[in-house]
Amino acid sequence: MNKALFNLPVLTAAAFSLAATVVLVAVVFAEKPEPPTLLLDEPWDVPAFEVVEHNGQTVTRQSMLGKVWVCDFFLSRCNGICPLMSRTMADLANDLAQDPALDDVMLVSFSLDPEHDTLEALNIYRNQNMGYWSRGIEQREADLNRRWMHARAQEQEPFWELVRDGFKLYVGPSENDPKTPIAHSGKLVLIDKQGRIRCWWYGELNWEGAGGQELLGKRIEELLAE
Repeated sequence: MNKALFNLPVLTAAAFSLAATVVLVAVVFAEKPEPPTLLLDEPWDVPAFEVVEHNGQTVTRQSMLGKVWVCDFFLSRCNGICPLMSRTMADLANDLAQDPALDDVMLVSFSLDPEHDTLEALNIYRNQNMGYWSRGIEQREADLNRRWMHARAQEQEPFWELVRDGFKLYVGPSENDPKTPIAHSGKLVLIDKQGRIRCWWYGELNWEGAGGQELLGKRIEELLAE
């Protein structure tokens, strides 16, 4: 047997070469990070729905027609991604308030936990978080109260089916995350005046750091002009 094959410098060089090859392959074939927005090639109709918002008013697909709106899905007892998503919604509301042309754009947060999130619970949730969302600025709080509603359905399972089949977002029982009793998507959804989904936005991302104002704000302006 040729002992030269077991020469230490040779083996070391070979090991380094193999490691470099593995790193190169990993870089080449690594998945590209997902973009902060996902635009639909073809608009997707939002299905019929009926919920009650925190002030006790009924909200339906029909009542939202003619408006451009953004929605997300949350539960008030979630300590996972929901606070990040809510902060994104609040920051979006503040961005919209800077332009009078965007004054009619509405925000809706749908609870995925209607048994727990009664109307009383939704109002407690809003009151507890409003100072954080508004950063203590009175005008921001007034705009949030006017523009942003938190709503609940009557029954959980039918609403979950609507979220999965109609909004194309995941929701289901959470087995391994005590911070979030219900597992769900962190995306925001942009809906046009005709009640059609036009894009999704990763709501758990940093709003400013991910360029949210430019990307989603521009898309909203385009929909308002249609």
